[in-house]
Amino acid sequence: MNVFIRQLTGIRFVAAAWVLLYHLQGPLNTLGLLVIPGVSDVLRVGRLGVDLFFALSGFILTHTYLRRLGPSLRAKGALDFWWLRLARIYPVHLVMIVVAGLAVFAQAKVTGDALDRDWLNPLDLARNLLLVQEWGPEPQRGWNFVAWSLSMEWLAYLVFPVLVL
Repeated sequence: MNVFIRQLTGIRFVAAAWVLLYHLQGPLNTLGLLVIPGVSDVLRVGRLGVDLFFALSGFILTHTYLRRLGPSLRAKGALDFWWLRLARIYPVHLVMIVVAGLAVFAQAKVTGDALDRDWLNPLDLARNLLLVQEWGPEPQRGWNFVAWSLSMEWLAYLVFPVLVL
């Protein structure tokens, strides 16, 4: 990896930290850190760190894989790319779906609440397992709420080999 890409990876870290701090505004306010001039303004738009992170990641992926995929769409190149990307994100995604599902059942058992969540059904589980839960007009984030980003990432991975032609 050349120095240029390493620098972009550092900026991706900054973008991820920005999103994290966006989500921690409540505790940071309790600690009195949001009174520092400018901090509140920067953190208020921290969700833009997701856009920055995705844009930089897309650029880095393009830089890394463009030559490997070649000048024309080849099934083997696309399949290899998809396999490498899926192998990177899917194992943790699968574990977290199981953990999230078990947490919901455990919470219901402890609190005595009914399991009446609208997303607790086989169709939404299948959508989450296939990483398509965010596609379309009615996204369903129930099983693993934060996996919305993986669903959108998977969509980008699927269209990438076609777009680089």
